Amino acid sequence: MIIQEQGDHLIVIRQTDHAILSGYFAREAGNENFARPEPLESFQLAATEHDNGWNEWELQPRIDPVTFLPYSFMSVPTQEHIDLYQRGIERVVKVDRYAGLLVSMHCAGLYDRTRATMPGFSAKYVKTQEAAVVNDFLQRLRLQQLRLKVDLRADPATKDFADEKWVQANAQRLEALDRLSLYFCLGPLGPATIDAVPANYQGNEVDWDLQPEENNGATLEPYPFRRDPLEISILARRIPKGRYADSLDLQKALAQAPYFGQKFTLRAGGTRMQARVAGI
Repeated sequence: MIIQEQGDHLIVIRQTDHAILSGYFAREAGNENFARPEPLESFQLAATEHDNGWNEWELQPRIDPVTFLPYSFMSVPTQEHIDLYQRGIERVVKVDRYAGLLVSMHCAGLYDRTRATMPGFSAKYVKTQEAAVVNDFLQRLRLQQLRLKVDLRADPATKDFADEKWVQANAQRLEALDRLSLYFCLGPLGPATIDAVPANYQGNEVDWDLQPEENNGATLEPYPFRRDPLEISILARRIPKGRYADSLDLQKALAQAPYFGQKFTLRAGGTRMQARVAGI
């Protein structure tokens, strides 16, 4: 669950709806300056389903017993966080091994402490006594990724896309679209940079510059999508900000809150960064 504070109310967005927006961006990606993601269907599936494991949690969200407010997507207890991501990864792997590999890599990145020192990134907070559990989980993910890469490289249909540099470029692209979706879901809009986004599979990278505009608009440069502008709508609900007696109390409030669409417009920005992609 993604939570925005708005006066005496909370705006809440399901983690799965955030992922749907990531998938929308993946389907629109590709133009004269940005190579279309390949393998296309696998990448689009990974972007749309990278938070698949949250499905069950979002049906019965819980409160933090310390704050009496809903858990956010980064404050969910560590073991529960591990369990739901493991569940989601397994689901995606069963459908598409390449997409499952990207989702597994995305999950591992959430526990990378170096992220916390990078602008625009955050890492899952882990208590000292939880370190062994997290390290065991990350080791399982690394082994899973190695097995998937071996399988993908042995398959003529995916061999070319399983090269390490290609896989890393797709993982970085997924990360960029995830962050772009969060930019709109976390609100309010402000200046932001999403750095080191692969523009192709030959090693060219650019920094995405986001600037807010009036009427829930934003510009992005260099612009990576086939249509300009993009109209964005995110399902959200509004609930009181006060303390909740228990998780059932929160669930009742959510059940009574109608969904509404948060609407935004994303369009291409200026030309300040065109020189960065001139060699594509």
